[in-house]
Amino acid sequence: MNAQRPHPTAKRPTRPIRTLHTATLGITRATVGTLVLTRAVDTLRITGVDRLTATRLAWVARLAGIRDLALGAGLLAAMTTGRDTTTWLWAGMIADAADVSVFATSTARGHLPPAIGTLMATAALGGVAAAAPLTRTGPGE
Repeated sequence: MNAQRPHPTAKRPTRPIRTLHTATLGITRATVGTLVLTRAVDTLRITGVDRLTATRLAWVARLAGIRDLALGAGLLAAMTTGRDTTTWLWAGMIADAADVSVFATSTARGHLPPAIGTLMATAALGGVAAAAPLTRTGPGE
Protein backbone atom coordinates (compact mmCIF):
# COMPACT_ATOMS: atom_id res chain seq x y z
CA MET A 1 0.00 0.00 0.00
CA ASN A 2 2.80 2.45 0.85
CA ALA A 3 4.60 1.48 -2.37
CA GLN A 4 2.01 3.51 -4.33
CA ARG A 5 2.72 6.76 -2.49
CA PRO A 6 5.54 9.00 -3.64
CA HIS A 7 8.38 9.51 -1.20
CA PRO A 8 7.51 12.49 1.04
CA THR A 9 10.62 14.40 -0.09
CA ALA A 10 10.09 13.70 -3.80
CA LYS A 11 9.38 16.93 -5.66
CA ARG A 12 7.29 16.87 -8.79
CA PRO A 13 5.85 20.11 -10.14
CA THR A 14 2.08 20.41 -10.14
CA ARG A 15 0.44 20.67 -13.57
CA PRO A 16 0.19 24.49 -13.85
CA ILE A 17 3.70 24.93 -12.49
CA ARG A 18 4.97 22.12 -14.72
CA THR A 19 3.40 23.80 -17.78
CA LEU A 20 4.93 27.17 -16.90
CA HIS A 21 8.30 25.55 -16.15
CA THR A 22 8.28 23.67 -19.47
CA ALA A 23 7.24 26.75 -21.43
CA THR A 24 9.94 28.83 -19.74
CA LEU A 25 12.59 26.25 -20.64
CA GLY A 26 11.43 26.11 -24.25
CA ILE A 27 11.26 29.88 -24.64
CA THR A 28 14.64 30.39 -22.95
CA ARG A 29 16.35 27.76 -25.09
CA ALA A 30 14.80 29.07 -28.32
CA THR A 31 15.75 32.65 -27.38
CA VAL A 32 19.35 31.73 -26.58
CA GLY A 33 19.54 29.75 -29.81
CA THR A 34 18.21 32.68 -31.81
CA LEU A 35 20.65 35.10 -30.19
CA VAL A 36 23.64 32.82 -30.81
CA LEU A 37 22.50 32.16 -34.37
CA THR A 38 22.05 35.84 -35.20
CA ARG A 39 24.95 37.21 -33.14
CA ALA A 40 27.52 34.45 -33.63
CA VAL A 41 30.58 36.72 -33.81
CA ASP A 42 29.53 38.65 -30.69
CA THR A 43 28.88 35.37 -28.86
CA LEU A 44 32.38 34.14 -29.63
CA ARG A 45 33.92 37.51 -28.74
CA ILE A 46 32.44 37.22 -25.24
CA THR A 47 34.66 34.17 -24.72
CA GLY A 48 37.79 36.22 -25.42
CA VAL A 49 38.24 35.29 -29.09
CA ASP A 50 39.60 38.07 -31.30
CA ARG A 51 37.32 39.51 -34.02
CA LEU A 52 39.10 37.84 -36.97
CA THR A 53 39.01 34.38 -35.37
CA ALA A 54 35.42 34.91 -34.24
CA THR A 55 34.43 35.86 -37.79
CA ARG A 56 36.11 32.74 -39.20
CA LEU A 57 34.55 30.47 -36.58
CA ALA A 58 31.08 32.02 -36.49
CA TRP A 59 29.70 28.97 -38.29
CA VAL A 60 30.52 26.86 -35.21
CA ALA A 61 28.55 29.18 -32.95
CA ARG A 62 25.68 29.13 -35.45
CA LEU A 63 25.58 25.32 -35.21
CA ALA A 64 25.10 25.62 -31.45
CA GLY A 65 22.47 28.31 -32.00
CA ILE A 66 20.54 26.16 -34.46
CA ARG A 67 20.71 23.24 -32.03
CA ASP A 68 19.26 25.26 -29.17
CA LEU A 69 16.64 26.91 -31.36
CA ALA A 70 15.50 23.50 -32.62
CA LEU A 71 15.42 21.99 -29.12
CA GLY A 72 13.46 24.94 -27.73
CA ALA A 73 11.02 25.04 -30.63
CA GLY A 74 10.54 21.25 -30.47
CA LEU A 75 9.80 21.40 -26.75
CA LEU A 76 7.30 24.22 -27.24
CA ALA A 77 5.64 22.46 -30.18
CA ALA A 78 5.28 19.23 -28.22
CA MET A 79 3.87 21.11 -25.27
CA THR A 80 1.33 23.14 -27.25
CA THR A 81 0.10 20.12 -29.21
CA GLY A 82 -0.29 17.99 -26.09
CA ARG A 83 2.46 15.56 -27.04
CA ASP A 84 4.94 14.10 -24.59
CA THR A 85 7.76 16.54 -23.85
CA THR A 86 10.07 14.03 -22.16
CA THR A 87 12.16 13.26 -25.24
CA TRP A 88 12.72 16.95 -25.92
CA LEU A 89 13.66 17.54 -22.28
CA TRP A 90 16.16 14.67 -22.33
CA ALA A 91 17.65 15.86 -25.62
CA GLY A 92 18.16 19.31 -24.12
CA MET A 93 19.69 17.88 -20.95
CA ILE A 94 22.10 15.72 -22.97
CA ALA A 95 23.13 18.75 -25.06
CA ASP A 96 23.60 20.83 -21.91
CA ALA A 97 25.61 18.07 -20.20
CA ALA A 98 27.87 17.89 -23.25
CA ASP A 99 28.28 21.67 -23.06
CA VAL A 100 29.30 21.41 -19.39
CA SER A 101 32.00 18.93 -20.37
CA VAL A 102 33.26 21.05 -23.27
CA PHE A 103 33.30 24.30 -21.27
CA ALA A 104 34.99 22.69 -18.25
CA THR A 105 37.63 20.99 -20.40
CA SER A 106 38.27 24.14 -22.44
CA THR A 107 38.64 26.17 -19.26
CA ALA A 108 40.98 23.62 -17.67
CA ARG A 109 43.17 23.65 -20.80
CA GLY A 110 43.34 27.45 -20.79
CA HIS A 111 41.27 27.91 -23.96
CA LEU A 112 38.64 29.93 -22.12
CA PRO A 113 39.23 32.55 -19.42
CA PRO A 114 38.43 30.94 -16.03
CA ALA A 115 35.58 33.33 -15.17
CA ILE A 116 33.90 32.97 -18.58
CA GLY A 117 34.40 29.20 -18.77
CA THR A 118 33.07 28.69 -15.26
CA LEU A 119 30.07 30.91 -15.97
CA MET A 120 29.26 29.06 -19.20
CA ALA A 121 29.68 25.62 -17.60
CA THR A 122 27.51 26.68 -14.68
CA ALA A 123 24.81 28.01 -17.01
CA ALA A 124 24.80 24.73 -18.95
CA LEU A 125 24.62 22.76 -15.70
CA GLY A 126 21.71 24.99 -14.69
CA GLY A 127 19.93 23.90 -17.86
CA VAL A 128 20.28 20.26 -16.83
CA ALA A 129 19.11 20.99 -13.30
CA ALA A 130 16.13 23.05 -14.50
CA ALA A 131 14.87 20.32 -16.85
CA ALA A 132 15.51 17.29 -14.62
CA PRO A 133 12.38 17.59 -12.42
CA LEU A 134 10.21 17.70 -15.54
CA THR A 135 11.43 14.31 -16.75
CA ARG A 136 9.85 12.54 -13.80
CA THR A 137 6.29 11.53 -14.46
CA GLY A 138 3.60 10.29 -12.20
CA PRO A 139 -0.03 9.20 -12.38
CA GLY A 140 -2.00 11.25 -14.87
CA GLU A 141 1.06 12.80 -16.51
